Amino acid sequence: MLVMPTPEQLKDFGNPDFIIYNAGCFPANRFTSGMTSSTSVCVHFQRREMVILGTEYAGEMKKGILTLMMYAMPMKMQLPLHSSCNVGRENKDVTLFFGLSGTGKTTLSADVKRDLLGDDEHVWSDTGVFNVEGGCYAKAIDLTHENEPEIFDAIRFGAVLENVVFDASTRVVDYHDTSVTENTRCAYPLSHIPNSIIPAVVDNHPSNVVLLCCDAFGVLPPVSVLDPDQVQYYFISGYTAKVAGTEQGITEPTATFSACFGAPFLVWHPVVYAEMLSHKIQKHK
Repeated sequence: MLVMPTPEQLKDFGNPDFIIYNAGCFPANRFTSGMTSSTSVCVHFQRREMVILGTEYAGEMKKGILTLMMYAMPMKMQLPLHSSCNVGRENKDVTLFFGLSGTGKTTLSADVKRDLLGDDEHVWSDTGVFNVEGGCYAKAIDLTHENEPEIFDAIRFGAVLENVVFDASTRVVDYHDTSVTENTRCAYPLSHIPNSIIPAVVDNHPSNVVLLCCDAFGVLPPVSVLDPDQVQYYFISGYTAKVAGTEQGITEPTATFSACFGAPFLVWHPVVYAEMLSHKIQKHK
């Protein structure tokens, strides 16, 4: 999920900047003071450590790193984003897609006519945009080659399928089977996408910013063009609908608000991120 180190980096590797201790099979002691369940995901910024107990959901690791970026990057005046990003081949125009899980970030960014920078976690810096990760973590439910050829073809040696059901004799995966969970996933490196940008860095600033919403209740118009103030408003509101397969226990669409389209990962007040986004949009429009 993260950027693979180069041989040169491994040769000179010293102390890690951040350590993830993933003991997902080992439950937390729910009788410890402050605990309410056997699942515990804790991040300690000062010690630069993350400990995962009682859950084997691989997404906890990548979201822990996103939380770290949400803490560290604003102090360097760089904007961390829960977004996907792709780049036009001719004009090198950069497009950001904001949205919660299930709104289409991965699908829309995997465009055969554009180059992929990443599908979930980025930082908008003073010089452009870079991907925090070295791969993608796509939803695999009902995946077909006809609907999502880029993602389907990325599932080969080196990819990891999570929570999917397959035939033990033929090893053929049934992407329509949700008997384990609707939140089936596939993790694969960016190199599995033919039109990906590696290293995942672009020196151009975004010219298109898209706020995606799974509007299951028809509250918003299908498409709207927003001014900077409206962008701040909807970015802070983070209106969308939770749909089946995005969170445990969700079986029907439920309206929700998630500040900056990533409330669980925010460290500073949402206004901090919203003002940075508005400033960058106006500066580089």
